[in-house]
Amino acid sequence: MSWFNQQAQALKLVLSRFGKNKLSTLLICLAIATTLAIPSVLYMTLSSLKSLVSTIQTDSKMSIFMALSHDETAITNLETALKQNPNIVNVMFVSKQEAFKNLMQSGTYGNTLESLEENPLPDAFFITPKQLDTASLSQLKNEISALPNVADILIDSAWIKRLNYLLSLGQKALWILALLLGFGLFTVIGNTIRMQILTQRDEIALSQLIGATKTFIRRPFLQAGLLYGLLGGLLAVAITCAVIMLFNHSIAPLAAEYQTQFLLRYPDGMIALTICGLAIMVGLVSSYLAVSQSLYKLSVK
Repeated sequence: MSWFNQQAQALKLVLSRFGKNKLSTLLICLAIATTLAIPSVLYMTLSSLKSLVSTIQTDSKMSIFMALSHDETAITNLETALKQNPNIVNVMFVSKQEAFKNLMQSGTYGNTLESLEENPLPDAFFITPKQLDTASLSQLKNEISALPNVADILIDSAWIKRLNYLLSLGQKALWILALLLGFGLFTVIGNTIRMQILTQRDEIALSQLIGATKTFIRRPFLQAGLLYGLLGGLLAVAITCAVIMLFNHSIAPLAAEYQTQFLLRYPDGMIALTICGLAIMVGLVSSYLAVSQSLYKLSVK
């Protein structure tokens, strides 16, 4: 009970100080919230883009060209093998006659094609892979290459590789930005606690003279750092949700034009707890370091 009473007294003191300095407290919490909201919004953006890439199927085609010499049975067998493969979502067959006809109608090589004595195009299958990552596409290509009457395979995955590389680069940049902003949080909260210590220097010295321990002196400042972190974290979650809501409202008409439903995901409960937890941890650590350094300089022991 004694410990709880001491914590309650310190908390009451901190809340009283916050009440006397409402504007400065609000500005500090907003600074913390803005610093946390920037990487949070970027994280939700990258997370939403990663989910979008994993669901894109229509633009990631794999072209399978058959050998020129085969019969109808070979086509049927290959089509059956492709449809039975669990890593393939869709299979579409295009005969060489249909491909030659479409090429003729395009008019691109009209005169050249008319001079040919026979159709040089092969029968082909166009499939949609289930997994779009490089390893899965390479494994699927090897499986299909082992099937009979398969002459060549082309994978339209260059854009996937580039997009995955950009997402990976974005994640690394996000971590670097988060670390830099984390140092900024340490500075903001630490300097705030130092200023509070300086303004209460005489009170701290008097408390030390009547036998106050370092733990007793630290307690209200640690709670102040904790509350700064908690309030900043909650405001960061609110700012993140507000920014995502505005973005989704703005992007909805554009997404409708492309017949897609791309929207940024809102932070769930786990992400919100992580943001608040990190803010509280930074607040506690920075306030502890700040008060310890200041007490050492003030020769409070």
